Amino acid sequence: MRRVIALSLAVVGMLVGGCASSSLREPRFIDDIRPVPPPMKVLHYSIQRKDLQDALVRQGVNSIRLVPVFENLSVTQSYSYRLFDVHEDSAYALLGLQTSDVVVAADRYLIKRPDQFPAFVSLLANMDEASIEIRRGGESKLFKYNFIPAVGKEKS
Repeated sequence: MRRVIALSLAVVGMLVGGCASSSLREPRFIDDIRPVPPPMKVLHYSIQRKDLQDALVRQGVNSIRLVPVFENLSVTQSYSYRLFDVHEDSAYALLGLQTSDVVVAADRYLIKRPDQFPAFVSLLANMDEASIEIRRGGESKLFKYNFIPAVGKEKS
């Protein structure tokens, strides 16, 4: 009888809290998409792809710190990160980001780990469009980017 009760409690625990192996994994892909955010200010940027590529390869200026911001979630999860040490010659500054901005999502995908955002920024030079959702001074903003070829060259 004790074995049945113990097994039942283990099954209930797995159903309610998730089994140990699945609860440690990242959520499924669909869970990573940011729900449609409330209306916010949208800022449009047109950035030359060459300028972004040059900014990305500069040594020592593209290292930033991302610190979790715990709001409306448990203390073990954070889906937003505050930026620190944004250098004025970095790719982040070229994107309009500043120290103390809170990054919420990149192309509507939640930032769930601090290494995801720098990885996203490093891929921008290969994209035509992108967006980053931030909070600055308590106000939500959506930065929309259009990456254009160098002036004088036709896009093929």
